[in-house]
Amino acid sequence: MKVLFITNIPAPYRIDFYNELGRYVDLTVLFEAKGASDQGIRFNWNIDKIKNFRAIFLSEGNIKERTVDWKIFKYLKKREYDKIVVTNYSYFTEMAAILYLKFMRIPYYMETDGGIVRSENALKRLYKRFLVSGARGYFSPSEKSDKYLEFYGADATKIYRYPFTSLSKADILSRPLDHAEKLALRKELLVTEDFMILGVGQFIYRKGWDILLKAADHIKAQCGIYIVGGVAGDEYRKLADRISTKVHFCEFKSKDELAKYYKAADLFVLPTREDIWGLVINEALAYGLPVVTTDNCVAGLELIRNNENGYIIPCEDEKALMEVCNKVIISNRKEMSEKCLEIIHQYTIENMAMVHLKLFDMI
Repeated sequence: MKVLFITNIPAPYRIDFYNELGRYVDLTVLFEAKGASDQGIRFNWNIDKIKNFRAIFLSEGNIKERTVDWKIFKYLKKREYDKIVVTNYSYFTEMAAILYLKFMRIPYYMETDGGIVRSENALKRLYKRFLVSGARGYFSPSEKSDKYLEFYGADATKIYRYPFTSLSKADILSRPLDHAEKLALRKELLVTEDFMILGVGQFIYRKGWDILLKAADHIKAQCGIYIVGGVAGDEYRKLADRISTKVHFCEFKSKDELAKYYKAADLFVLPTREDIWGLVINEALAYGLPVVTTDNCVAGLELIRNNENGYIIPCEDEKALMEVCNKVIISNRKEMSEKCLEIIHQYTIENMAMVHLKLFDMI
């Protein structure tokens, strides 16, 4: 089977997925560019790991979301693929690809990492419905994403679920870490508090760190909050200075460094105002770390079971955040950690590839 994926940039977890899928099909991936200016750095550290698929880069530079790269038609005109999958219809180049496929009546599939319906004018909504409708099948990671696709014209009978992830089997712990193992890691990381809350994400309004900081002063126990997200702005530092809870703002970490923080922590919190998925939720669960996040985090809605492996709270609700953090402090976290690992074992790169294969055969 010859398969073509059309996507934006070579994010490392995507390279891992395509390498796995490429073990079973003749796979070509057409990337719009090698990097993105809003990432600060180019996703080039994983390109040398490409081994099981053919990679085509329309541009060696950063992606231009609102510019059509006309070279894409060169590859679509060949009509040499059994399956074509488009992943980012909001980018102009892929938008043009969809229009071409529709006009030429070439069957294609659409894959999404998630989606949230927002307020917009009727003309924009109508155009998006035109773009989304008409695919032979849709690959969706969640119930909320299903509803998003349906809202924009997808046939509900053609929506198929796949486990979206950035994790391989080897990334998931076989068992929860015990207290002694966590203490050893905390000593290495210079963590001195009795209870450790971890957050991972950029210091931007959408991530909701201000909500966590406002709730922090009412969290019981001798607690430390560690947020790994680059450079914190003055607004976050001023909030942290006003509370008694110790708050530590950490620079971005490598994958291996970040793993130590996940393993050392007692609780993971992402008080996001909006995440169409949120791969950090997958990562936290892979280390057996109970999660608290909001009802605007799609990964949380899909992966978190209240009172089993974490809690879903209303967005912008600092009181609810404080209450569930205190609840986790006194709970049996070993049972919660075991549930985390049980759930996340279904969300591996290997399983993600196998589900795609089954769907290709079925549709």
